[in-house]
Amino acid sequence: MGTVSARKRLESIERDVIPAMFVGVLSKDDKWLEHTLNDTLPQLEERSLRLALECKKNGECAEGEALCDEARIRAVFAETKRKLGKEHAVREARTRFQH
Repeated sequence: MGTVSARKRLESIERDVIPAMFVGVLSKDDKWLEHTLNDTLPQLEERSLRLALECKKNGECAEGEALCDEARIRAVFAETKRKLGKEHAVREARTRFQH
């Protein structure tokens, strides 16, 4: 079995993993959302930043390429966290008003 390059892993996180967090988000419970916001996203962001550095170091990303841009990676994760956080806040509000 071959090794997957840092670039391919970074592309997969952006193309597959992050969008998958939104698939079926309405059927996910609050515990899942909280874990994703507090644990999964921060860890995935750190990994993405490490992969971007590895890509640059190995010459897999050209200078200034968006895929390996630290600011863009941070922005993608901030937006993802904002959207999932909004869903979490809506759920908490609904729960408070149902009691």
